[in-house]
Amino acid sequence: MQDASAPPSPFRAGLDALAARAPATALPLLRAAAESGEGGAYAGLNLGLALADLGRVEEALPLLRDAAVALPDLAEPWFRLGLAAALRREPTEAARLLDAALARAPEHVPALAARAMVAEADGHPGEAAALLERARAIDPVEPGLLLMEARLLLEQGDAELAASRCEAVLRAHPAQMAAAAKLLARALRAWLGEADALRHVDAGAEADPFSPAWPLAAAHLQVGCGRPETVLAHLRVAEALAPGEPAILAELAHGLMRAGRETEAEPLLREAMAASPGDLDLRNMLASVLWKRYRFAEMLAVLDDALRNFGEHPSLLSNRSLALTYCGRQREGLAAAERAVAISGGELPTLINRLSVLPYHPEQGGAAPLLAAGRDIARRVGPPARVAHGNARDPERRLRVGVLSGCLGVHPVGWLTLAGLEALPADGFELACYALRTRRDWLAARYRARATLWRDVADLPDEALAETIRDDGVDVLLDCGGYGEGGRLLALQHRPAPVQVKWVGVQFASTGLDCVDWMLTDARETPPGFEPFYSERLLRLPDGYVCYTPPPYAPEPGPLPALRNGYVTFGCFNNLAKVTPVTLAAWAEVLRQVPGARLRLRTHALADPATRADFVSRLAALGLDPDRLDLLGGCPHAEMLAAYRDIDIALDPFPYTGGLTVCEALWMGVPVVALAGDGFAARHALSHLGNAGLPGWVAGSVEDYVRLARYRASDLAGLAALRAGLRDQVRQSPLCDAPRFGQALGQALRHAWRDWCARN
Repeated sequence: MQDASAPPSPFRAGLDALAARAPATALPLLRAAAESGEGGAYAGLNLGLALADLGRVEEALPLLRDAAVALPDLAEPWFRLGLAAALRREPTEAARLLDAALARAPEHVPALAARAMVAEADGHPGEAAALLERARAIDPVEPGLLLMEARLLLEQGDAELAASRCEAVLRAHPAQMAAAAKLLARALRAWLGEADALRHVDAGAEADPFSPAWPLAAAHLQVGCGRPETVLAHLRVAEALAPGEPAILAELAHGLMRAGRETEAEPLLREAMAASPGDLDLRNMLASVLWKRYRFAEMLAVLDDALRNFGEHPSLLSNRSLALTYCGRQREGLAAAERAVAISGGELPTLINRLSVLPYHPEQGGAAPLLAAGRDIARRVGPPARVAHGNARDPERRLRVGVLSGCLGVHPVGWLTLAGLEALPADGFELACYALRTRRDWLAARYRARATLWRDVADLPDEALAETIRDDGVDVLLDCGGYGEGGRLLALQHRPAPVQVKWVGVQFASTGLDCVDWMLTDARETPPGFEPFYSERLLRLPDGYVCYTPPPYAPEPGPLPALRNGYVTFGCFNNLAKVTPVTLAAWAEVLRQVPGARLRLRTHALADPATRADFVSRLAALGLDPDRLDLLGGCPHAEMLAAYRDIDIALDPFPYTGGLTVCEALWMGVPVVALAGDGFAARHALSHLGNAGLPGWVAGSVEDYVRLARYRASDLAGLAALRAGLRDQVRQSPLCDAPRFGQALGQALRHAWRDWCARN
């Protein structure tokens, strides 16, 4: 007879810890049991379960596979293997494994729920609903099933019943409050509209003031409405009511990220990860925080650890591709992006990610590969909607021009578009702005002052966003977000406007989309003959495709620093994603050919010790003498402009050339040596330098780029004279001539409108 006072065996203690949701405690106990043979195959199975719960999926898989063989009649190992396959975006394999689990245990509710989710994700909503109905018949009060039903109801248009299901979960299952509150907010908005939805939530909070679900729902209702501090206040109330709850910590961290407060978000995410190590989304969120803080080496470490634990998940690989690219490891970045596309079967987010990193690649960043990548996205999203617009087909009437962007303020988009939009002839055009992010800076105030109509639309899904723009009667829509973070280019698939134009804002190549009618450009960006590289028609402006607004706080350029230093200082203030190995090799050759010269790089990523160390090691391998380099981190904008006073000549990177950085260097009296390629991003510098009257500073080959830098550095008197008058030259050039640009922009948009009227 067993002594009741004796401690439980490792196997029994491990099972008790698992049941108590303490997998970290269970792990060593179950490992000891498996090594001693206690529990037999069940020890290995439960060890696999503990590892999976800790997010160590790759370690768990062999144990789960062994258990499936050793315990052929047991459903659990097949179920867990199916979950792992679903996590890896392998729907066919996940369905096979979950079906195997259900063959062994037809009433296995978690397997039925997982199988329904796989069917729904794979585009089979009818099959998902049938599986869900089977599961609900077995366990009608399981909260996960109620939430899945609510989501399906919402997608089918029954928002009222969906909200009811969510509230049932909130009342009976507080552990599911975060997911239920988020879905409830969506359902209430669809059912009642925002104002009444908020009143409904307020009433719920008054009736149950100690439930964190109501402030969570209130926060979700107000995301994207231009009140980030209100959102954070609700989230902090929820966190105070349920301290340490991982899902609420994650929501609060996400809210802080949206408000640009990544420093505060990071410790919350790490706390949530410690409490919920099997949550893949938390890993990606932490990677995003590190991305925003330019800590790319740490971001890579987080992602590499997650890849070891979870396997090659497409989202992890896509984020890894961004981290590698922004460390300056562009070839590795594209390889990771291609792998994400391959293992996901070409899921849309992976295709967009690949296009985002492709223009930085030293060999694959040309116009033809970029168009092909854009066309892959177009095939994935399918043909655009066919919409009969009611806009009056009068070619000469006053037009409503819409601007869709999250960057209407102090941002490169703002510096390069605002002056031209302000100068758009008011008698022919009115402006409607659709803000995907609320900004409150002084440039944003100027946008608001110019706009006849302003809408904050971040919370609207693509179809509703398109409907809003269509209902507002927009005639010509300018997309200024592209495929970038926070951009909503795919909303144009729903045809919000009769004429749709791509302009500044992640404008590095053709979008590849048939819903984008025109690309706003110029003859330097896209000379005659470049049409085959674009799915859009090319709407060329006579000068440049942008108009630069110089910051009023920019200091005077000052004298040429080489005259006091006795040597030439080259500089580049672009991010490391643009600094390719071929660029670095060219810079190394420039320093070899210009004795005594120095190279100064300044960008945020170089302030991070780990990223900087990785970059320095690659510099040395390419022959750049560290003793001739100054590697500096980022700084406030006014200080960055002032830092150009220590630069004689800027060296532009390639193939993705500088855009705003070229304009800023020129404004500060610093000429730029550039190299022109065939892609849109590869010709930004050519366009800006040409419009500023410096076409002779652009080379056509790497060899010419090096020779041009050496030649310009040899003429200090010429450099000094150019510097003394360059700001006035730029100020009077088409690059900064807002009235001239506004007239040209108006004529171009009028041409596109007349073309639509003639065709319709």
